Amino acid sequence: MSERSMQRNVWLDLFKVFLSFLVICIHFVGESYTHHPLYRLAVPMFFMMSGYFLYRPDHATWQKNALAFIKRNVHYMIIGFGIYIVYDFIMCYVNGNGVGYYFTTLFYDDIFLQFFILNRPITYSGYQLWFLIALFVVSLIHYLIVRFEKENWYRVIIPVCVAIYLFFSGYMRLFQYTDMPIRYTRNALFFGLPLFALGFCMAKYNFNKKPWMKYVYLLFGIGFFFLQIYESRIVVMEMYISTILAAVCLLQFFMGLRGVRCDWFYRWFGKDMAFYIYIFHVAVGITLGRVVEFPNLYLKSTVILLVSMGIYEVCFLAGKAIEHLRKKERI
Repeated sequence: MSERSMQRNVWLDLFKVFLSFLVICIHFVGESYTHHPLYRLAVPMFFMMSGYFLYRPDHATWQKNALAFIKRNVHYMIIGFGIYIVYDFIMCYVNGNGVGYYFTTLFYDDIFLQFFILNRPITYSGYQLWFLIALFVVSLIHYLIVRFEKENWYRVIIPVCVAIYLFFSGYMRLFQYTDMPIRYTRNALFFGLPLFALGFCMAKYNFNKKPWMKYVYLLFGIGFFFLQIYESRIVVMEMYISTILAAVCLLQFFMGLRGVRCDWFYRWFGKDMAFYIYIFHVAVGITLGRVVEFPNLYLKSTVILLVSMGIYEVCFLAGKAIEHLRKKERI
């Protein structure tokens, strides 16, 4: 196992923060702005990076890491749903809605279909939590694949699931004039799983045979990134193809960067900062929208990013302080 693969790729952890900003732009574009964010890169990259970070060359650690991945995703979901169930409960009072109505509609009639298949969150405002559900479902599938030593199945899963996803999100919408099939494809099975598998498989190979090749991947990644034009009935398939290609090229670029020691970053910020920004940002954006108006999308998204990051940092440092006090008590 090389030194490069032994170290956690801190560049990807930093890049996650930028991807969180792109998600905020998408979620808060609104009808008041005259343009739409072109950046659908974030979620595919999140799935791919999860697979990338989970890979280890020695097969003995795969099952252990796969089980830890399930536990970590359960942890994310408990925190995410806990925050938004409480937040929605408060917003019922703020908006003058009946609290009884809130509790009667909190859970679905067919929760297995809605939650595990469609990855639909059980909160009003926490719509971004679908990603955490999808990642949890992916982690279950990944554990089974690793447990029964069927990693070669990923070679089939990747093209088949991507083809199904593009068929529903492209062909069906183009010719049947409906976006209904997309609700069945923006989830774990056809979207998250193949991208996660792609990142997992890419971690095994580094195609940067020469030091300068990573910059070629960077140029292609940026090029495909800006090909993500606004989603419409005619170009929807092109948008998702360019998104996946951009994610693949950018991941190869980061794989080509030299590993660096960033103990200070993980000590003061932690590797999960971007995910908690992702969890917090909708509640932060809705709350800020009630007290201040922003002249443009990017200023609004930047403020939401910074406030969400601040909330996370307070919680993170408080957790570190509590952990330090407990260690002192044990001594």
